[in-house]
Amino acid sequence: MRPSRVVLGVLGCVLAAAALLAQSEPPILPNGSAVPNWTVPPYRGASASGGLSTMTDTSPGIAFVAMQPCRVFDTRNANGPYGGPRLVANTTRNFDVDSGPCTGIPTGVDAYSMNFGAILPDGIGFVTIWPTGVAQPTVSSINTIPGYVLANAAVVPAGTNGSISVFPNTGMHLYGDINGYFSDALGNNQFEVRSGGGTAVYGENTGSGYGVWGNSASGYGVVGGGGAGGVWATTSGSGSGVYGQNTGSGFGVYGKSASGFGVVAETGGAGPNAAVYATNTSTNNGANGVYGQVTANLGSGVLGFSKFGPGVTGVSGQTGSSSSAGVGVRGILVDINGVETAKGYLGLSGGWGVYSDGNAHVSGTFTATNNKGFVQPHPFDASKEIRYISLEGPHTEVYFRGTSQISQGVTRIPIPQHFRFVADAATYSTLVTPVGAMATVAVVSEGPEGIVVQASRNVKIHYVVYAEREAVRNPDPIIENVHFRPDPERDVLAHLPDTFRQLMIQNGTLNSDGTVNMETARRLGWDKEWEGRGKPVAQPPSD
Repeated sequence: MRPSRVVLGVLGCVLAAAALLAQSEPPILPNGSAVPNWTVPPYRGASASGGLSTMTDTSPGIAFVAMQPCRVFDTRNANGPYGGPRLVANTTRNFDVDSGPCTGIPTGVDAYSMNFGAILPDGIGFVTIWPTGVAQPTVSSINTIPGYVLANAAVVPAGTNGSISVFPNTGMHLYGDINGYFSDALGNNQFEVRSGGGTAVYGENTGSGYGVWGNSASGYGVVGGGGAGGVWATTSGSGSGVYGQNTGSGFGVYGKSASGFGVVAETGGAGPNAAVYATNTSTNNGANGVYGQVTANLGSGVLGFSKFGPGVTGVSGQTGSSSSAGVGVRGILVDINGVETAKGYLGLSGGWGVYSDGNAHVSGTFTATNNKGFVQPHPFDASKEIRYISLEGPHTEVYFRGTSQISQGVTRIPIPQHFRFVADAATYSTLVTPVGAMATVAVVSEGPEGIVVQASRNVKIHYVVYAEREAVRNPDPIIENVHFRPDPERDVLAHLPDTFRQLMIQNGTLNSDGTVNMETARRLGWDKEWEGRGKPVAQPPSD
């Protein structure tokens, strides 16, 4: 402990005897009885201004952590470090608060919020309480009157090994209760906020700071758990709704919710702001900036909304040649037993914008309900761009192409090594086009050792060699419906072309008016999945 860094935070004014007589006598609680709470006195640690301050003006880094009121010591109890004997006049006694019977007080705190009671003192006098290891101050914490029980609340800085010292100038019994502590470090502990309902953590900032800010070396930057929302933060300035930083192996931001959102953050300021901004500087491959998990049937691990910019942006600082891949955003799908069945990455080291990985034919592919393709600038018109659509088919195809010259009626096409590594040799298919003159061409043989082509004339030929991937066999293109089932809680077609709705009317999933065909739902067992979640809602056709 650092007693030189704190100032004595006790209520140092000497109470007049008339004022003491006017106080109502607090109850004398036997050991183990419930201790009533009290108002936490103001406190400020050592700073430029020093001394006491109001709770709304605490110095940077000093935080009050409340705890269940608890009795630290009572000299009316049996003799021991936190019990008797009765205090002797002009004799100092020390109490190690953070090692006492009140659990949950970490080592290294700055000060304790305590309430002391002087019980039936021998005479008019005082009690001084201060951090062990520093000089005794010339102030009074409690003034005493013979035959009375008088109490006073005080913030006492923690002294050597977390202890406080007590000096009475008259004999008496004394008890000390605690209801919280002040800290600028909290050791290896983290702030954790729990709520019985609603939102566990709510932060709002209308300037340029953060709605919620958390920093931890080994625990969690921000932790929220609640019934409707884990962490909710808004900012209308140029900062971030939620900022979580973790320099160890935990999470920057961690949110958990039973029915709502684990983390909700909003930002409305101008500029490239972030609703949720989380950094993790650990070299641990499993460390995450933002981690989202959904255990219900519906929902998203991480869900982001944005009017103009990205809803969710993930940035990874992994650079250089390393076996550990940096990932901007990672999505993982697990089955009912918790086994990973598919993974998807946005921004993967190696130059991949989108990377899909999985254990099944369908989940391990990049799949879309609309076209896949690429876009590039128009070379001559700044108002235009060029869009191409990918060629689709039921097979997992690979290919290579080239040009060769027929000589003495024959040519041999070599197979590139990379093609031999990925292609199924039994599925080679070669297309040959003569160039420059009419000619009859034929593929005499094809395989990993090469492709032999004969022609009726010595012409140049273009060729394309196709094959199926050897490592991934072609799935049956017609499989069980998992993506186009009606749902009672959402319109599953809202984001799809209207032609899809027409197909689902045609196959009997929907009625002609767009509502759910309950006969089909019962026949396929979908209605059983809806039990307990409410009845299916009508899905009207789009305009």
